[in-house]
Amino acid sequence: MASVGILGLAVGFYPEYQIELFLGWILPTLAGVTTMYFVLGASKKDAQLVTKTIATGFVIKMVYYGVTILIIFKLYSFEPVSFMCSFAGFFLGLHALEAVIVKDISK
Repeated sequence: MASVGILGLAVGFYPEYQIELFLGWILPTLAGVTTMYFVLGASKKDAQLVTKTIATGFVIKMVYYGVTILIIFKLYSFEPVSFMCSFAGFFLGLHALEAVIVKDISK
């Protein structure tokens, strides 16, 4: 929810970059929500399955980010700096949140 608020503030300050900011937000958000869905499901089954799920998710995310960013840069003409700043900020923030959730699960 906080990331939606931050996105709204960023779009409010820079309305000319709203598509770039949205794309920079949605890519890590989809990856994070999907990963946490599978990790939380794995935590209910087996502790070792959590580690396997995280490792598999890491590989899938590498491919996902690479392919989607390549597609965006090839098919859509836009300002890359605002996209990369948005993407980097949300990527770091959401992955830090994932780390906190995984740490909480492992207790």
